[in-house]
Amino acid sequence: MNSLRIAATAALALLALTSCAGTSESPAAAPSPAAPSPASSSSAAVNIQQPPSNDLVGDVSPEGARAFLYYYFDLKAYVLQTGDAPAMLEVLDGAAGEQAEAERLQAVYDGGGWVLGGQPKVENVYLTTPEEEVAEGVDVTALIPVNPDAYTEFSEDGSITEQRPFSPNGTIYSATIRYADGAWKVTALEETPDAELPEA
Repeated sequence: MNSLRIAATAALALLALTSCAGTSESPAAAPSPAAPSPASSSSAAVNIQQPPSNDLVGDVSPEGARAFLYYYFDLKAYVLQTGDAPAMLEVLDGAAGEQAEAERLQAVYDGGGWVLGGQPKVENVYLTTPEEEVAEGVDVTALIPVNPDAYTEFSEDGSITEQRPFSPNGTIYSATIRYADGAWKVTALEETPDAELPEA
């Protein structure tokens, strides 16, 4: 009788222990997003995330204007790697050349092609509008020295459709932006390599 009671007690204890153990298990970890992989001569980039903005980008101030232009060139780099044209288009208001380039890149990716390189490295943003004039609704102008990587564009079958070499001298963009309806927008942006930068 005693051995039967001991066995029953042991069974109950074991049941209690296993049920406790079951509740102490940690939930399965959420899968982490796949790591980004850059483009190569044989495949497009994958898992590239849209660059994050920051609070300064929304400021109606000289600092906000500069931050927005840095951010815009980050968006250009992102679209070069993904063909995600809407990311650029939503911050354009005019700037026909930029709109056409965003749509062209989307067509390249939609057709199975991709881009290797071409990433624009912004060296500085020089506002040419006096800082005290920066305000909502005002056209704010800037000169932006940029040093882009070498650019290679591939079609779906892996053949090269366009190539531009790296230029150590880089280039200069002239930009016009305007703050309206709670956000900065690019109204004009073009390459002006002969523009004279202000004294540092």
